[in-house]
Amino acid sequence: MKKIVLFLLPLLLWTGSALAQTRSERLADYVYYFASDSLHGRAAGSADAAKARDYIVERYKECGLQPLTGGDFLVSFKRGENQYTNVVALIEGGELKDEYIVLGAHYDHLGMKKGQMYPGADDNASGSAALIEIARELSSHREELKRSIIIAAFDAEEIGLYGSTYLAEFLDALVGLDKVKLMMSVDMVGRYADTHKLVMEGVATIKNGKVLAKGVGERHSINVKAKNFETSALTATDTEAFARKQIPTLAVSTGLHPQYHKPTDTPDLIDYEGLDRISGCLSDLAMDAATDESFAASGRVARKHMDKAPVFQAGVTASLGAANLYFPSAGFTTDSRMDYTAGLTTRFNFSYFGFQADVLWEQSSARFPSVEKVFGAPQNYTQSSVTVPAYFLLRSGYSENCLFVGVGGYYSYVYSHSFSKAHPGWGVNPHQGGLALNFGMQVANLVFEWSFRSQLNDLFLEQNSHLNTATYIKFAWVF
Repeated sequence: MKKIVLFLLPLLLWTGSALAQTRSERLADYVYYFASDSLHGRAAGSADAAKARDYIVERYKECGLQPLTGGDFLVSFKRGENQYTNVVALIEGGELKDEYIVLGAHYDHLGMKKGQMYPGADDNASGSAALIEIARELSSHREELKRSIIIAAFDAEEIGLYGSTYLAEFLDALVGLDKVKLMMSVDMVGRYADTHKLVMEGVATIKNGKVLAKGVGERHSINVKAKNFETSALTATDTEAFARKQIPTLAVSTGLHPQYHKPTDTPDLIDYEGLDRISGCLSDLAMDAATDESFAASGRVARKHMDKAPVFQAGVTASLGAANLYFPSAGFTTDSRMDYTAGLTTRFNFSYFGFQADVLWEQSSARFPSVEKVFGAPQNYTQSSVTVPAYFLLRSGYSENCLFVGVGGYYSYVYSHSFSKAHPGWGVNPHQGGLALNFGMQVANLVFEWSFRSQLNDLFLEQNSHLNTATYIKFAWVF
């Protein structure tokens, strides 16, 4: 009996000490530990990351959580030759316990680089700390829950979202992803005092999501910036694997800052009072999702998360390029000049095939020798036209994010032209056209394209000369 008392006494004293602390004090303790020198930046899959996950396991136990599968909190997986580990817990619900709300935050960071440690206090010690306190709050109200809540600390986010991707696969096999009603990623939530906003991306994936997000923000005096969808074409977070399965997702953050992915992302810069209120705000949001039987998906999905590209897209485009005049009888090609276009672009996407047509205002020019003096200064020819290139496309995949190559033709109506010096007396063909090729890539709404044109009919009627080639670098934003 004495041995049992001696064993339990330190645990009881520690628990009492934890309960005596305020939430903001506990959050500060977590962040300072995760960002400490002893963890060397928590590189994914490292021994230092193992220290972080062991710490998370102890906090899970302290909060009264249970392992997801009834065995261990640690859920390991491999990518290539390397092993990584998520820390996953469950708070079981009531009558809807077979439906799940997933709350996640990655605990890994960048580790050491060139002898410098990257502490990752905001990215993502802040989110990992908030996740623990959210779990604590929800666990204390477990008898009110209808849906079950999965608490997941992800490994290997920084090197490719591996942890969250594996959890999505794991849950699909374990319970079916159709049972997951919301996935919320808590990533970089420690700088509220600097940004004065808590961004929630994805509210449009939830019925009345904006009202829900704004409401919980007001309860905790948090300025919630509710965005319908994640829109960045160049970044992704741990919502990705879930969102691509049409599960409602929320990506939550206080935003980027100059210390992002730098050794200066230190715990002294974290706003702990703000992190405290954010933890309360997100606890309430998760509680609402887990207790409201009417909580449901809206059926809307961010374009970047669609498996298939929209059948029709339209947008704006601009390009820069250069063109040459070729005189066959003289075997002479002129110097190229800067050309540019601006206009509208349309795309039709059919799995691996597509069709693109643009309507462009085009300004093109070329320099050629003087027609007055053999050794005189050259002169410029400039024309303005409405140009319509059209291409049949071969696409590398079904989604918006793909490479493409196209072949087709173009037509230009020249409505204005000029010579910088004496007019040579050449008639300009107003109807020009030829072969068009393009190659490029699309990433969400953004299109990068290289195009090539070769004119097949004459430019100057009397001289049997034509615009031999033109190349353009094009940028487009499609909707």
